[in-house]
Amino acid sequence: MSPFLAGAIPSIVVLEAPEVIGPPAIDVPLSAAFDIVILFIIINTSMKLEWYHNQEEGYIYCEIDNITYKSYNGGDNILKFINGNQVADLGKHDENDPWEKEKHWISDNYSDRFGVYEFHDASAQEMEQWLADHPAYKEAFPAFGLHEGRYLDRLQRDSCVQVGSDMITVIQDSAEKIHIEWDKNGTGKFYRREWCEENSSFYNVQPCCVFPNNPGRTELSEEEKQSLIAEHGMDLDLL
Repeated sequence: MSPFLAGAIPSIVVLEAPEVIGPPAIDVPLSAAFDIVILFIIINTSMKLEWYHNQEEGYIYCEIDNITYKSYNGGDNILKFINGNQVADLGKHDENDPWEKEKHWISDNYSDRFGVYEFHDASAQEMEQWLADHPAYKEAFPAFGLHEGRYLDRLQRDSCVQVGSDMITVIQDSAEKIHIEWDKNGTGKFYRREWCEENSSFYNVQPCCVFPNNPGRTELSEEEKQSLIAEHGMDLDLL
């Protein structure tokens, strides 16, 4: 049995039932339909990595035991360190994509901690079919997998963190270009997200290869937090 099928979560076993999957479209060959069924199953077994943002020095990083992955340009180049010594520069545009190979190595050695990784090189037809069969899903096709139904990006970051749904939005005003979030269940602190003129929206939480200069979240001082609460008449017990 495929290791991906073996690692699939029990809640999706029902997808093997024909009445759940439904008949393939008339113009989809049986072999293609089978591939789509496999995608339903393995796409939920993918590896999730935790990345953090060092705002002062302008890089994101991921730590696994004595290994640190670090990027100063949102993931275009990922530097690998072992015991503090750089051992590789994994460039996104290098031939054969070394970061892709590195993710398979992480999966082979740490799947018990981070999950199994498999890149889903689906055809355009398979992507279209998968998205059509998941109308509640509104993100891009999850080529790098899903974590609890959420998109994982090329760095294997969970989209709930990257878009900021890990905190409560207390103020979001595009006209005034102010976005304030509250880490209610964590630090209890307030954070500001900056406005991106290039995209006419607020930045995501961490830099990415499209917006490597993303400043990320900026912690508000207690004085700034209390000033906002007073100015907007916030009752945190209601949030």
